[in-house]
Amino acid sequence: MANNQNTMRDMKRSILKAVRDSQRTKQDAMDEYVAARVNIKSLEGRLEEARERAALLRRKAKDAGNTSAELKTADDLIDARWTGTEDGSPENADPGTVNPEREHPATEGNMEGGMPGEPNRWEGGES
Repeated sequence: MANNQNTMRDMKRSILKAVRDSQRTKQDAMDEYVAARVNIKSLEGRLEEARERAALLRRKAKDAGNTSAELKTADDLIDARWTGTEDGSPENADPGTVNPEREHPATEGNMEGGMPGEPNRWEGGES
């Protein structure tokens, strides 16, 4: 009879362990999802701030005497160098150009001990 009780106890423990493991996997997936969504919201906020600052600085550059055509040329050069297609071909890309499709170190996690997947917080001026 004692052997039967041991078998039942072991079965119960095994089942409870499987249930806990299943719940842990579920919770880990939820934690990763929440971290990703928080990261997106943080980046969206920073992007909006950067756009507002760029618009302000564009107006300031125009007020300083730069023409709309000069500002457009600057915008076009930035876009072309960013994508590596100054003349439409990637072969003529500046070797120091940042490729937005490559992972940027700021997206690899917060170096200040925040949640995994959270972007780095840059101190001081613009990043």
